[in-house]
Amino acid sequence: MLKATSLLLFCFSCQVLSRTEHPLLWLTEHAPDQNLQMLDINDSTFRLLEAQLEGVSVSRQQATTLRAAKLLHSNPQACVGNKLPLPARRDWGLISHQPQVIFPGLRLYVLQSSGLVPWLQQLSATKPLSLQRLLDTNQRFKLGFAAGRSYGDKLDRLLQQAPGESQLFSRSGPDDAGGILQMFSRGRIDLLIEYPNVVQHYLAQLPQQPAVLSFAVAESPTALPGHIICADTPEGRFSLAKLENAISIVSKQRAYLDAHLRWFSPDLHSELTKLYNTAYGTNF
Repeated sequence: MLKATSLLLFCFSCQVLSRTEHPLLWLTEHAPDQNLQMLDINDSTFRLLEAQLEGVSVSRQQATTLRAAKLLHSNPQACVGNKLPLPARRDWGLISHQPQVIFPGLRLYVLQSSGLVPWLQQLSATKPLSLQRLLDTNQRFKLGFAAGRSYGDKLDRLLQQAPGESQLFSRSGPDDAGGILQMFSRGRIDLLIEYPNVVQHYLAQLPQQPAVLSFAVAESPTALPGHIICADTPEGRFSLAKLENAISIVSKQRAYLDAHLRWFSPDLHSELTKLYNTAYGTNF
């Protein structure tokens, strides 16, 4: 009787273990009590991926980009999304082969009322505006960008090695994009490097939306992919394999494209859909 009871307890333990879900800590930049509603394409796409993660138990933690890099070293279960696949970020962990999200290239923004407009139009008369050329001039301006976020290899190097630090203004924190857009709208900074949908999203929430002009930036690719990075651990490799499989499935569904498009104004839908089709091999 004792042997039979022990056997039953052993079998029950095996069943419990087989049902144990693999833990995944998803790092998100979403923070509570922000002044403006955050543009969260990262979360809207991840929720569709999460639905495909059988056997995985997801918890969330707020973390800036810099904090996420540290957590990927200290927490074996951590993953973060929507990051450019830069070579330096391979020190953080394992980068997904497929992008989680896709964005059109960065642009340089200026208030339409700014006295810098004629100068910028002259610089970009025949080709996209070069940030290198802009920073090399003697023109006085204040250029804003979000600290801790990457803008791609070329732009990162320019922003880090600009000849005059007085030209640059950076802002860090969980609401860096919304905060710096508010400063830009009030004329506290003259120029801004940002994604088109980010500018539209935040400016639309302001009580008085300013008129802006934008210029293509020569140092920015036409498409910028945001990838998933997981800790370089057995747990991280397991999670990334699950996430890669989920992307392969969900990216072929219209709902995943819509999870992108909801954060873009209608005039950008055609451009984004073309970039999406190229990235995922679809035909929407």
